[in-house]
Amino acid sequence: MTEAPTSSGAPVMSSELKIEDLFHQKRNEDSITKIFSAIYAPVGIIIFLFRCFLGFHTFLVACLLRKSGVFRMHALRTMCSILGIVVEKRGERDESARVLCANHVSILDHLAIDILTPCLLPSVWDIPSIIRWCFGYVDLGATRGRDHLVNGAKKLLAKETEMPILAFPEGIITSGEKALIKFNTWAFEVSPVVQPVSVRVWRPYPWKVAVSVLGATWWTDLFYFFALPFTVISVEYLPKMEKKEEESLDEFTARVAETLASNLKISVSKFGISDASEAAKRLRTDQERARKVVNKEKTSPRLQDARQMDECAMRIKQSFPTFHLSAIRQDLEKTRSQTATVNNLKTGKITVSAADGQVGKLKNPFFLLAGVPLARFSWQKRAKSPPASLEFKFFEFPPIFQVTLDASSWRGVFDNRKWQMIETNRQKYMDRGVEEDDN
Repeated sequence: MTEAPTSSGAPVMSSELKIEDLFHQKRNEDSITKIFSAIYAPVGIIIFLFRCFLGFHTFLVACLLRKSGVFRMHALRTMCSILGIVVEKRGERDESARVLCANHVSILDHLAIDILTPCLLPSVWDIPSIIRWCFGYVDLGATRGRDHLVNGAKKLLAKETEMPILAFPEGIITSGEKALIKFNTWAFEVSPVVQPVSVRVWRPYPWKVAVSVLGATWWTDLFYFFALPFTVISVEYLPKMEKKEEESLDEFTARVAETLASNLKISVSKFGISDASEAAKRLRTDQERARKVVNKEKTSPRLQDARQMDECAMRIKQSFPTFHLSAIRQDLEKTRSQTATVNNLKTGKITVSAADGQVGKLKNPFFLLAGVPLARFSWQKRAKSPPASLEFKFFEFPPIFQVTLDASSWRGVFDNRKWQMIETNRQKYMDRGVEEDDN
């Protein structure tokens, strides 16, 4: 079993990885990067606007010059450097391999490889013909199924003698730090000879912002490319690989994936493109649900007086009977919102519940009510010594109220004891109902 190194340097077995581990979850995971990004934001917006203007001219150059021309390659590489996209090349391109197979870590992987080696990429989007022609996208029937894609790619290679086909077998952008998505076999069915290409992307500290995150849109990723000082895309050409006679298509695909993963010092995961799509869909659903909750909290009326909070606490208690009324009422004092308190109950932020009650033995002659010490009994008046043990049932609450000489704190003590009494009587009534049903 291969191992994938983590950001901390400790290896993680590929079998222990979750699908979410293959993607960046946040743009800024470092607190220093967050602070620096906030300070840099005004400068970044100015740079972004300038580069948008320059990017339009880069697009015109890509349209006017011949795609396979050497001058176009050098012009685009220079202009992309000004745009903050620095492309590095390692290794040599093998012209005998008609299919390039690369890992996918950013939306500009194709552009970086196309600058070094003019190539064609099968399009899976319905985009205008001028954009498709400019950036080397070709319609091979990918939207109509796998067979149309493979047959279209074979026909293209039969006609096109100069430019190879570029394939991203993962089918989705990953972080490229933990493991590769299990490769799709269509590219290896097109040609028995492929050349693996490893792509790495990095940004200097403290602009170490994730190139792409799970569920992000392409224009968001492009904004960070243009706004940050620069991003380095390193492209390394590995030796070509040929399919052996006794080797099946799946075995050849797995061998190429292992070679590429070994070069990147990561592993090949057991997850496929369908698993990644489901993870992205779950993330979008969770984000939409969280957005609705926030909007609902903003639009929901705030509780103003004690009577409204008392009524709200009783309504919440009916839906969450295991939680103590006192705990619910105290949280309402903080949030002033029924929605926020319900969310706190669901997420476990409120932990004091009726299940916390237990039977214990009173050894210290102190009597506690709602976490407030009341009085010390004088057992000597009734007996020479207190009972050896006194069994009682109690509920634990945070000791947030203290009886002092300050009259302003008396109201809090009174409210806390009131809710304790209501809860106790309610529990007695429910216990009596259960005993009657048993009889």
